[in-house]
Amino acid sequence: MKKMKNRLDEMQEQKLLHIEHNGCWFAFWALIVVMFVQMAFFGIGNFKEIAGEWIVFMMLALYLTISFIKNGIWDRKLEPNLKNNVLISLISAVGFGVIFAIVNYFNFKSVEAAFFTFVIMAIILFVGIYLALMASTLIYQKRVRDIENAFKEDEE
Repeated sequence: MKKMKNRLDEMQEQKLLHIEHNGCWFAFWALIVVMFVQMAFFGIGNFKEIAGEWIVFMMLALYLTISFIKNGIWDRKLEPNLKNNVLISLISAVGFGVIFAIVNYFNFKSVEAAFFTFVIMAIILFVGIYLALMASTLIYQKRVRDIENAFKEDEE
């Protein structure tokens, strides 16, 4: 197959990358919102209603994670360290715990059930997110070392 010539200049290429970046992250967060709205309407336990969105969301999340780590990229502003991993895990766990509690409240009309859901989900999510972030941090740090070592070998 013949390789097509890029018709964009550098400024257009940067704008295109910016547009694609925004579109990717819009899709990522929109999928989360859509899944939670569907859970609110159809119930948390009805996975059939969100299976398609969940599959696309997980494929996008895995692609981004693998691509970032493969290229030695973590984030523009955050460092992969214990403090940030705990903070991100805590914020995510509380945020999603609140969402699950609200959905549970509307489904069962029980403050006790909503509170119990919040506590259990927040704990489970905190542990799961923290472990995933720590594993990603270790893999990322190893990958950065490998990239730096390869770069040093190329210089010699």
